[in-house]
Amino acid sequence: MNDKTYWRYGASVGVAFLMIASAGHNPAVGSEVSKSRQPSPMISTVQGSLAIPGLTVAKGASRESVMLQLSTFYDLQKLKSAEGEEDSWLISEKQESDNYVGVVSFAAGKVRRVARFRKWTQDDDSVELTQRFCDLLEKLTSERGNQANIVTRTRDSGNISVRAVELVFGDKRVSVNVISRDDSDFKQTEVHLDEVVQ
Repeated sequence: MNDKTYWRYGASVGVAFLMIASAGHNPAVGSEVSKSRQPSPMISTVQGSLAIPGLTVAKGASRESVMLQLSTFYDLQKLKSAEGEEDSWLISEKQESDNYVGVVSFAAGKVRRVARFRKWTQDDDSVELTQRFCDLLEKLTSERGNQANIVTRTRDSGNISVRAVELVFGDKRVSVNVISRDDSDFKQTEVHLDEVVQ
């Protein structure tokens, strides 16, 4: 078992719920990259920027320039967030408008926030799991504060493999585990969300 502590962070974990301004729009799970473009690197190497296939969007970049570049590759739909942010845009594939890529928000003519969607889903199990994850993080940050270590673990022992990410808050941790079992007559992959006392 290999443990690696990647970074320490001191920011609250927040979830923004965005509402699509156009009524009746039904988002679907999107694929990663359109075949008509060369993919950008999966990890952005420039601090304060995020690689989106076809371009890199940097925090603080000019709104006019970013919107021009994005509109070359993508469809843009105006959004309203729970906080009332008016200058936010949903980024989706031109060929498939329900294939969402990410969202970008501006303030004072500059990029304020940019997110790339790694997974978009509406199925009940995923929604419930994410709600429980948010509830657990809210509980632990209120009890232990915002300081946490992030630890990743991988283990492969024959027919069982485990991938885990843990957020460690002092003597408690939130653990998300993907466990795969592959016997000759039984295959199964499951996700565990745990609150662990060390």
